[in-house]
Amino acid sequence: MSKKQVRKKREQNLVDICIPVYGQFELLEKCLLSIPEAAGNISYQIYIFDNNSPIEEVGSFYTDLDKSIRVIKNKTNIGFPGSCNRMVAAGRSPLLFLLNSDVILHKDSIDNLVKVMDEPKVGVVGMKLIFPEETDLPHKMGQRPSGKLQHIGLTTNIRAEVQHAFIGWSPDHPRVNAQSEVFAVTGAAMMTRRDIWRRVGGFFEGYGMGTYEEVDFQMVVRELGYNILVESEASGVHYTGATAERYGLGYNLRNNQMLFMQRWGSKIMWWQYKQC
Repeated sequence: MSKKQVRKKREQNLVDICIPVYGQFELLEKCLLSIPEAAGNISYQIYIFDNNSPIEEVGSFYTDLDKSIRVIKNKTNIGFPGSCNRMVAAGRSPLLFLLNSDVILHKDSIDNLVKVMDEPKVGVVGMKLIFPEETDLPHKMGQRPSGKLQHIGLTTNIRAEVQHAFIGWSPDHPRVNAQSEVFAVTGAAMMTRRDIWRRVGGFFEGYGMGTYEEVDFQMVVRELGYNILVESEASGVHYTGATAERYGLGYNLRNNQMLFMQRWGSKIMWWQYKQC
């Protein structure tokens, strides 16, 4: 096969799937195994950005990995925003799907996200995420109720605080299962367009290890005139906090919240969950 043919084949991919990684390879393996059924007939390229995972845990994982997956290894942990920026820069597909390694996708989820993106006015679409039925993660004050809803979009309350809508509800509740316009969606499983990413400039890396960078990004997307949607027909299980708690990684939530408010406080309105 000629170089020209190889180049043409690569350009046919519709979605770049970008997965930041730090350890937790047992979850990453489940995440990767879930992608083919989630994508269906959608063509994609997987990128993994390894943030200097503990060498003793890496073992032969990347050596044994499917050679079609592109792995970028970093010498330090630069966090979620920086990882995503570098993976997106390495790709070329018109759609970007940012995916946490602790999200296990359900069948046709990527396909259903792509269908939503067929509408030109949609700039970002997220998906329904569910807490796992079984996990060794602590259920702190009921924050991780087994099998209940983790994410169906973000809202803001009257104090302009960003919150998860309907967290802890049944994932089968009628109000949950309606495609809806939302204030923002989590970066744990978020699809957008490459041209929008370029116009925004990607994630603002001032948020360090991460939190609020995806909301910051979507504030700009909305200012550009696009809608932010969540699609309940796209779903998965999210082992939220698995990596941070296992390795004691620090996410400066309070400082990032203050930084976000400094950048956007004057433009945030009370956003109630509403159906399109």
